[in-house]
Amino acid sequence: MGSPGARAGGVSAEPAAPSEGGGGEERRLGGSPHAAAANAAVLALTRAARSFTLYDPANRVVRTLISDYRDKIEKVLSGFGSLVLEVHPFELLLGKEIVYVEKDRERSLAFRLFRDGVRQIAFQPGASWTELLTLLQILSIRFSGVRQQEDDLVTLLRKADFAHISTRAIEGFVPEEEDAEPPLEGGGAGHAQRQRREPPGEWDVPLPLFRETVPLRHRVVPPALVEELRGEESAESLPVEAVQAVVEVLGGAPPDERALAFALEVRDFLLVERRVGLVLDLLTAAGRALAQDPAGASRFLASYLDLPTLKVLLAPDSRVPAAQLVQLLADAPIETQSLLLDLLTEETDGARAEMLHTIVAAAFRRTPEQLAERFLRAQGPAGLTLYRLLVEVDPGTALRHVENAAQRPDPKLQLEALAQLATVPVGLETARVLRRLLDSPDADVRLAALPVTARGGERAFPLLRAYAEKRAEAMTDQEAEAVGQALAQASARSALGLFDAWLAVRSGWLGRGARVSALLPLQLASVAGLRLIRGPQAAALLERLARGGHALVAPVAANALRGGSVRRG
Repeated sequence: MGSPGARAGGVSAEPAAPSEGGGGEERRLGGSPHAAAANAAVLALTRAARSFTLYDPANRVVRTLISDYRDKIEKVLSGFGSLVLEVHPFELLLGKEIVYVEKDRERSLAFRLFRDGVRQIAFQPGASWTELLTLLQILSIRFSGVRQQEDDLVTLLRKADFAHISTRAIEGFVPEEEDAEPPLEGGGAGHAQRQRREPPGEWDVPLPLFRETVPLRHRVVPPALVEELRGEESAESLPVEAVQAVVEVLGGAPPDERALAFALEVRDFLLVERRVGLVLDLLTAAGRALAQDPAGASRFLASYLDLPTLKVLLAPDSRVPAAQLVQLLADAPIETQSLLLDLLTEETDGARAEMLHTIVAAAFRRTPEQLAERFLRAQGPAGLTLYRLLVEVDPGTALRHVENAAQRPDPKLQLEALAQLATVPVGLETARVLRRLLDSPDADVRLAALPVTARGGERAFPLLRAYAEKRAEAMTDQEAEAVGQALAQASARSALGLFDAWLAVRSGWLGRGARVSALLPLQLASVAGLRLIRGPQAAALLERLARGGHALVAPVAANALRGGSVRRG
């Protein structure tokens, strides 16, 4: 921090006193959606600033943390507009809602801002990535703990000359020491001189002088002991010892917020070092320590299994067995389940899509309605992915939302809806959905909807008849054949009557050349249906087509009479 000196800028109101009680910054704060988004953005900023200082910025995990910071800031700015944060000694406030609190001075972003005189920091929509990255670099300097006599935080922020990020600072002086020594008991200096103050018993006083002397003897340390000593601080042993330290700290009952914050710090270190196995070991140890506190365990899991952590665990090169991840994430809190769904919808065809699908299916098997709610909000290809997952997790819940799936313009999703409709009897609600699917602009959807509709029997026959006569001029040969078969399957008796009406014979000029007057698609539909019905009446109608049907249909009808295929050509 800079030396004492005056600072320009407006004078802010006195900040509110920090709230009582501890609490790590990873707590979920703020009740409104705006405050929740601001909380996520500030946490992403602090985490990125610390990692930006401690580790190589080219590290994959550090890049992920920086990308997460960018996404969270842009999300809150695009979704809610300006983000104006009031700076208190240990808290950041959005209006009257606390969006960040951290009492540990070494970790607290609020304390570092407040100590240097910043009383407000505001982000405006349109902030560029260059501005956000510059702010991250400035804050990382303060997180490093390096005191720079020339430029303090306020000076660095003003030199940056941001266009969409502004700060408000106070005028005044900052003491050289963060903690002033308390006054002596009893007041004045004279009283202090009269009091004899003995150090406490555990005080580290200088060693007494010993009159005895002992000659120094040099002994060569064996190489094995030297290697063992070096191994205690090696790159291989340090991550293991960090996990052991967390296990010891969490051994207390119950673990406090500082212990959990320490576990998150170690997790970040392990992620940067790509020690995925130890990340899982740490999580397992924390789960055992929090076994008696389900609510605390859920909060810790939601903080521990954030998006960067999940991406590392699920990376193709992490080599974590799918079964282990399924067991680990099956009881994940709803925040983690939501992140898993985000990854699944983003990487539908990615290398880890299959593993994600298995994990998410296991996680939502007991809460299918939450998955259904996510499906109802999804747009585009994500809707298809989520509906297929819902079908796998709970077909009954998927069936309750089949109408919504049928209304989407995605043909693949409509086909999934048809597959669900094929598993239940055709009723009034089902018929309404089928009518919508029969009007689909996609030919494959219409073809698939015809046999499903035919399962409705006599009640579905009017719907199929209306479909056939509406599309009589536009049907392809394949569609006409499917229509005829669906009519025959729905009701053979009604189909015979309909085919008889369609195949009415009209005499030619001067009573010669009697021909069937129906359109070609309807004639072909009749052939397909009659071949399924058979019987004398069906044979008579086929004979009528063989004698007076369309030139392309007559041989098909004759072939059907002989038991052959109904297809033309």
